[in-house]
Amino acid sequence: MPEISAQDLRRLNALEGRLEKVQDERRSLSEERRELRTRATAAERAAKAAEREVAEVDGRLAAVLEENARLAGRLDELSADLERLRSAGTKLRDDLSSARGELKQALSAGKQAERALQKADSERERLAERLKLAEAQVNAKTTAPVLPAREVAKLIDGFVDEIGAGLPGMVVRDGEIRLQVAFGKAGRVAGFVVPSADSPPDVRKSLHEVSVRFDRTLEELERPE
Repeated sequence: MPEISAQDLRRLNALEGRLEKVQDERRSLSEERRELRTRATAAERAAKAAEREVAEVDGRLAAVLEENARLAGRLDELSADLERLRSAGTKLRDDLSSARGELKQALSAGKQAERALQKADSERERLAERLKLAEAQVNAKTTAPVLPAREVAKLIDGFVDEIGAGLPGMVVRDGEIRLQVAFGKAGRVAGFVVPSADSPPDVRKSLHEVSVRFDRTLEELERPE
């Protein structure tokens, strides 16, 4: 067996070291290649997933745009409906205002009619009472006229009205009228006997002073607007 020189041995060791280093580099490159392949596969999968996501987003975007167009059309319809409702509301308010005015006039007319009816009823009752009293006086054959309290109140009210009519712009209130009257009775009706120049002596001798106070404040408050 030939002997190996020290130089050859050193060269052999150097070659073995280089071979081992090359093998280590090869293993390292193999591992790096496998890692790159894994990363490339992952990147490819990620790219495909991104493409699918992009396609899905595009579909969703198209659906959103379509929904926005539909909502815009519906919004236009609602705006038109709202404008019609506003116009109808304005007309309704005008009609309501007109109806309120008519109702106010009707209520005022109703109150006036009610007051006129009450006045007519009072006048009817007064005339009926006067007729009844006149019939009683005719049957009793009395010469002195007997006026019931209602008739005297009517005469005083008319007297105050005449004074007020002669004083335009002024209100007659808190007044007093003093009457020299007697008291009489015709049938079942009792009342006042207003003396006159033709009254019999027994009437003029039995006169009494009656004070009548009146106030027109309530009448002023009840005047129609």
